[in-house]
Amino acid sequence: MHPLEARHRVGTGRLAHRSLANSHLWIGTQFGADSEVAGLIADPGLKPLLLYPGNGSVDLARITSEQRKEYFGGEREPVVIILDATWSLARKMLHHSPLLQRIPRVAFEAGERSRFMVRKQPSEECLSSIEAIHRVLCLAGDAAQQESLAPMMRLFDQMVAWQSGFIGGARGIRSIAETDPPEN
Repeated sequence: MHPLEARHRVGTGRLAHRSLANSHLWIGTQFGADSEVAGLIADPGLKPLLLYPGNGSVDLARITSEQRKEYFGGEREPVVIILDATWSLARKMLHHSPLLQRIPRVAFEAGERSRFMVRKQPSEECLSSIEAIHRVLCLAGDAAQQESLAPMMRLFDQMVAWQSGFIGGARGIRSIAETDPPEN
């Protein structure tokens, strides 16, 4: 997570982290050979993947079942690394982290617009961090795993609805003050 993103108390990357028991959150702008991320990448029992679109990225929505097993099955446990930042800051984080540049990249076509209406996306196909994480986990897992992810997205939708109440001036603030924030 970029330090500027960490300032947002209710960011979607932080919300995903709190929703997923086996996640880790590191705050920084670069991850070098002395970082905890480097140890994770070097672990022979893990298969690190970077969620980042572009040339050389494997589209998870278009891989075969054999390729899916290669990425998300087998002896090595997959670990998907997500850069939680604006697109321009994520590019800089990747540029300043040669270690991350060397691991395989995965991506997907969004297929739907972001539900994160309280933040402007740079283009239609861009998703918030939590939406991207949800999409990757759905593409990697089976139907049972997808069902287990539903509470994370319900919480996200509640957060968006709650934050949307603040948009539109004092009338929105009064109406949101009368309601409680979303429960965890």
